[in-house]
Amino acid sequence: MDAHNEMILEQYQENLETFNLIAQVLKEQLLGYVKEFKSIVNSVETRVKKYESLKGKLELKGYKYNSIEDITDIVGGRVVTFYSDEVDKFAASIEQNFDIDWDNSIDKRKIYNIDQFGYMSLHYIVRIPKEMYYNPDFPKVNEFRMEIQLRSNLQHTWATIHHDTGYKNDVEIPKVYLRSLNRLAGLLELADESFCEIKNEIEDYRRRMKTILKEGHLEDIELNIDSFNAFIENGGFSMLNNKIATINNMEIEEVSLRNFLVVFKAFGFTTLKDLDTFMNENFIQAYEFCVRQFANTDIDIISSATGPLALCVVYIVSRDMGEQVIRKLLDALYGERKSNERQAARLMKIAVSMGLVKSVRE
Repeated sequence: MDAHNEMILEQYQENLETFNLIAQVLKEQLLGYVKEFKSIVNSVETRVKKYESLKGKLELKGYKYNSIEDITDIVGGRVVTFYSDEVDKFAASIEQNFDIDWDNSIDKRKIYNIDQFGYMSLHYIVRIPKEMYYNPDFPKVNEFRMEIQLRSNLQHTWATIHHDTGYKNDVEIPKVYLRSLNRLAGLLELADESFCEIKNEIEDYRRRMKTILKEGHLEDIELNIDSFNAFIENGGFSMLNNKIATINNMEIEEVSLRNFLVVFKAFGFTTLKDLDTFMNENFIQAYEFCVRQFANTDIDIISSATGPLALCVVYIVSRDMGEQVIRKLLDALYGERKSNERQAARLMKIAVSMGLVKSVRE
């Protein structure tokens, strides 16, 4: 290695602490965007180029750089989103908050001809502005440039595949393989667009469903995981749980009610109207059931599953389905375990004491 490249490696070593600080600031900023957008992303990564990696780069391209300041990817960051349209959310924030080196930034999504496919992602070359972070002990934090890559999950998949072939551009790829690679890239691009379309349609469905729910047209809403979640978010079983909590001035711990959807489907409910009717018809008896269950005890906390469980037990016993069905109910909600048998017997005993069991009443 010549003296010039040795000098750049020395500059790297001298500024390594600064590079690590830049990577830390970048990571915090990118994670802040994830929190701000309430996004679920595949990954947020930052890294400082290793000494050996930089050495290899200089051996190949050292003639291009006058100093360490000319190398823009010593610090790198990458956000991989699940959907391609979310890339633009992060892009907007990066453009608004970082100092962008537009001459060296590139949107690889826009460089292909109409008949080409390939590696697509957004590459920004940026600096950290002083408004974002400033430390007088490390003034070069605001001077060194770094690279930020934004990709969707499938774009990242293609980038990995493309990199693993060992080729850097289409010219180097033998024609016998080029067609297959382009077909694969096209399929990934179509899949990326389709996932976005489906996601947007689902979000639109959820918005429409919430509007219908607020207007009270429950018979128009199919009972599924989305409508069930919306039902819970809009009050659902809260009124019953709050009333039950007054028995012993109890606190309510929120838990997932997801497993109840399977139970309600087994009951034959197909719309939110069925679920609403079920709750209204069994509300009073479910509350009375819980009075017998919790009165004269020192229980001071219940879960949000208490109300819907009482509703289900009342529904089962009033139709004379028997203790074994209660046991199956508990198995469906909490998994099969021996204690469910004892719990089913206790719940059945309460139901009998209330006169809910048909065979006992007669």
